[in-house]
Amino acid sequence: MKNDESKPKTVMTLCLLRKDNDLLVGLKKLRFGAGNYNGFGGKLELGETLEECIIREVKEESGLDLLEFNKRGVMSFELDECINEVHIFEGISWSGEPVETDEMAPIWLKIDNLPYDKMWNSDKIWHPYFFNRELFNGWLVFDKNHQVLDFNISKID
Repeated sequence: MKNDESKPKTVMTLCLLRKDNDLLVGLKKLRFGAGNYNGFGGKLELGETLEECIIREVKEESGLDLLEFNKRGVMSFELDECINEVHIFEGISWSGEPVETDEMAPIWLKIDNLPYDKMWNSDKIWHPYFFNRELFNGWLVFDKNHQVLDFNISKID
């Protein structure tokens, strides 16, 4: 059950900031995904590059200035009536201290003890590639309750 390519597509970015065995994510406070821990990111604006988008989104949602980051993967998430093409980045270095914003409350979590019960259930599928610093791509299809119906993911050599 591959993604339905006839659905409208939104290009987005997502960044998880990593320091050794710790991961900086945010508790989403508003709108879609509220109550879940997630990386920082959002929709690509008109005329914006992926890199500009991820720098802007990290700043808006955490107060941090992202200095160095690496692209780790691209996932297409089919949700309801649309597909979100999400470009996933690992934050390597940044300046400033994380601050709570209207949208997110930043929190450091241990990679080996992530609260997957308070995260998107798809995270368990792509996180192993991310944490191994492998390039990956794939797709996921969610049902109306945002549970994974089907997926395909692979490492890019």
